[in-house]
Amino acid sequence: MLSRSFTIDTSRHEEPASSLGDAIAREISVNVGYTTSIAPSWQEHRNGSRQKKIHKQAFTETLSFNGISPYYARFTFYQYMEPSYQQAYEPDFSYSFGVASYAPDTLSLEYANYSGNRLNPKAGEEFTDINAGTITTTYRYEMPESVTKFLHPSEDASILGWASHNLSPEYESGKWWKQWFGLGLSVPIWDKFSFWGQANIYPDSSKHSISDPDFIYGFGYYDWSPGGFIVAYSSYAPNSFPWSPEKGGDFSDGSIFIGYNLDVEAITDFITGESKKKKKKPSRTRSPWGPNQKDWGG
Repeated sequence: MLSRSFTIDTSRHEEPASSLGDAIAREISVNVGYTTSIAPSWQEHRNGSRQKKIHKQAFTETLSFNGISPYYARFTFYQYMEPSYQQAYEPDFSYSFGVASYAPDTLSLEYANYSGNRLNPKAGEEFTDINAGTITTTYRYEMPESVTKFLHPSEDASILGWASHNLSPEYESGKWWKQWFGLGLSVPIWDKFSFWGQANIYPDSSKHSISDPDFIYGFGYYDWSPGGFIVAYSSYAPNSFPWSPEKGGDFSDGSIFIGYNLDVEAITDFITGESKKKKKKPSRTRSPWGPNQKDWGG
């Protein structure tokens, strides 16, 4: 398991790159996207002068470095449709890095930071706060055949499950070491359509707030190959189990993400004038499910 989890995949470098575009595409992938909330919500103007009910919308550009897979680094930049109503917790950019293989029977170790990072911080703001990120350790596994048959009619279906431990050093200003556990699964529906969900457990109730979801989920069309589209719904709202004393979160609190994976190889070859026979390209981006929240605009 450890070898499968942490050994660098050298297969993509066994043959020389056929073009500059091929060489670049082996190292990086680029996704551009648009996110909108389902329902409008009241947001405060950045100067505190007034409130406005708006649909929260943003454009994103995500740059991933995957050349030494399964090790990776990813940066996402956000442009908000109404920047005057960007909240303090909404980042100009987010980032994550670590080692993650989405194959069964593997471990991953990742750090992600979606806090209020600022490209040009003003008084009282920070470029980034490392302590505000989350360290996640995940074990992925293939669901038992009995569970797969119960959830999916196809005989050759495979359902990925995972268990994760999440640790945030400073989860609120002056409050330290919040942890929670996640248990999730990803269920294929048809072709590139799938559903994923994760239940969360917070062992220390004193560090649990009403904004912490009991579960998160999403579904949609996910084509992670170069030139592929993603159209997906996801909810990281404070969804509550029926028996939870703190009720919050419903379907309308989720968001819709529409994304496109740039074909880096084709674009580079077009710019440089190189051409070659096209072939189906494997995905070099990261899948949307798992313990890392909001990777694709959720």
